[in-house]
Amino acid sequence: MAKSRFVYVTYIRTSAQQLWTALTSPEFQRQYWFGVKLQSDWQPGSAWKMLYDDGRLTDSGEVIESVPPKRLVLRWRNEFRPELREEGYSLCTITI
Repeated sequence: MAKSRFVYVTYIRTSAQQLWTALTSPEFQRQYWFGVKLQSDWQPGSAWKMLYDDGRLTDSGEVIESVPPKRLVLRWRNEFRPELREEGYSLCTITI
């Protein structure tokens, strides 16, 4: 089966550093990630996970590439829907 590919383009009026901070800082994440927080040190090879306030895991993966404030590449897997978890990991590339 061929793998699907999705490209989303979003324009945000801010500096690259402010956007990087919003993506990687818990204070900002809750505002834009539906109330969840992301945990990671954002270094290549490090794990990352997305958690609700009650500790439930929503998504997880690994930091593949981190070039602040320009590029973040993550292996990403949904953890709360079994049918998506079975699909394995996706690659998410954020280019600022």
